[in-house]
Amino acid sequence: MLKKHGKDVNLVIKHYPLRTHKYARPASLAALAADKQGKYSELTRIFYQKKNLNDETVKQYAAEAGLDVEKFEKDKADPALQQIILQDVNAARQVKVRGVPALYINGRLVKNRSPKAMSLMIEKELKRD
Repeated sequence: MLKKHGKDVNLVIKHYPLRTHKYARPASLAALAADKQGKYSELTRIFYQKKNLNDETVKQYAAEAGLDVEKFEKDKADPALQQIILQDVNAARQVKVRGVPALYINGRLVKNRSPKAMSLMIEKELKRD
């Protein structure tokens, strides 16, 4: 979608760690800490590929992603990251997110996630402006 619609579309990722997933919040913190080193995508890609998350594997995955692990560990403890997650969770609750991943285009929930349907939805939204 980003390639097809170029400068007209932005991807915004929000964190909504589920309480039922023991390591969701620490994974969100880790992703935000990785972002401070410009490695958000690299680390989250590894998380999705490997899936086995705990304190040790997160450090290992951070190193695999090319992060300065010492800085990464320090950044994870930054209270500002907890605040970002809290703001994201509050925003998700306002729009009544029921589960993740949840996808919205201009504030509208995407029900049909096929590339064709999303592209049509984006095009419709672009015509509104």
